[in-house]
Amino acid sequence: MQPNRRLSDFLPLKFANGQEVRQFSKPCISCGHMLHAKHMHGVARLVEDHIAIAATARCEQCGADFGVACVINNQKQVKRVILPRILFNWYLRSLPTQPRETAPQAEVRNWPLPEERDAREDAAEISRQQSYRPSISAQDIVRAEETLGRFQEKPIPAWLLLDGRRYEFDRIAPDARTKDGEYLLDGCLIYRPA
Repeated sequence: MQPNRRLSDFLPLKFANGQEVRQFSKPCISCGHMLHAKHMHGVARLVEDHIAIAATARCEQCGADFGVACVINNQKQVKRVILPRILFNWYLRSLPTQPRETAPQAEVRNWPLPEERDAREDAAEISRQQSYRPSISAQDIVRAEETLGRFQEKPIPAWLLLDGRRYEFDRIAPDARTKDGEYLLDGCLIYRPA
C-alpha cells in the first residue's frame, strides 16, 4: 500500500492523450486562500483515464483542515467524488502501481525532486515579497500611541509617520504582500499614505 505524501510529490501525471497535470490547487473552504499541492497530504493516482486525488489540505493562512476528493479527466475538468475521502484515499493507496504512473517520472529525471522544486518556489516567493518592501529605516518611523488592537501579540498603531509623511493602517497581511506605495510594519501590518 502506498503511503500518504505531499500531492506535489505525485505530480506531474500524464494522460494517454498527452495532456499533463503539473500542479493542483484548491481554495480554502474557510478563508478562500489558494492552497497548492505542497499544502495537501494524501495520494494522487492515474486510474484508467482519470487522475484521482484523495488528500487532506491544511490552510497556512487560517489553519483550517479539510478533505479533498476529486477526479480530473483528460480535458483537465475536475469532478467531486461523493465517496468519503478516507475510503477513497484507502482505495487509491491500495491499488497496485501501474507502469503508466512511473513513466512520467522516468521522463523527468533531469527535473528537480519535489522537495527541491518546493524550496525553489518558496525562495522565489520570499524574494518577490522582499522586493516589494520599501527601504525606510527604523529611525525614520514614528508610531502612533493610539492602537487599533493587537495582532500576534503586537500592538497595531493607528498611523505612522515615515520621513514626515503620514501613513494610515490599512490591513493585516500575514503573507507580507504589499502594493506600490504601501509600507510593511513588523512583517504583517500594512499602512497606506494618508
